[in-house]
Amino acid sequence: MLVEARQLSKRFGDLKAVDGVSFDVQAGEAFGLLGPNGAGKTTTVSMMCGLVVPSEGDVTIDGHSVRTDTMAVRRAIGVVPQDIALYPTLTARENLVFFARMQDVPDRQIPARVDEVLQIVQLADRQRDRVETYSGGMKRRVNIAVGLLNRPRLLILDEPTVGVDPQSRNSILDTLKTLNAQGMTLLYTSHYMEEVEFLCPHVAIIDHGKVIAD
Repeated sequence: MLVEARQLSKRFGDLKAVDGVSFDVQAGEAFGLLGPNGAGKTTTVSMMCGLVVPSEGDVTIDGHSVRTDTMAVRRAIGVVPQDIALYPTLTARENLVFFARMQDVPDRQIPARVDEVLQIVQLADRQRDRVETYSGGMKRRVNIAVGLLNRPRLLILDEPTVGVDPQSRNSILDTLKTLNAQGMTLLYTSHYMEEVEFLCPHVAIIDHGKVIAD
């Protein structure tokens, strides 16, 4: 099992944002975490990435506990956050080179790896343009490219189609479907039922911080 989440909980003062969430994700699977806004999806993902410390419980990814071996977990995952996490005055290529260095991709491998992820997200022809000139959908695709740079065992995507037009949304979903067919494990959060139905054979439904169906 690539991912094992066990009784994950997180409190913020009196608010219990995540309440005993447990699920498994097999290697090569596309797993959907489906729920309304405020259900606890982003907090769950943040704990999985080591960005938020669980109040209770643990999650292991590729055999490493996020509590005791956070850096090993971060090396095993790629993350596509809900918000655009790019430098707008840099080009797509410059952004990707920067984030590849941040992710400790060896210098000699960076040019080829950047070329590869630009092809995957279909932005090679616009790589020299500044990100501030991109549409919302194109920025989302660069966000995904950043998550792929370190060849992750698990790609975590937190509502990656929020605010994009239908054509860009379909392009993103088709890209992810192809990546999964090639063997990449996906964890995809969304409140769009049709996206999860299209992409994920395995779905957990979360509401009020609890998994209510799996």
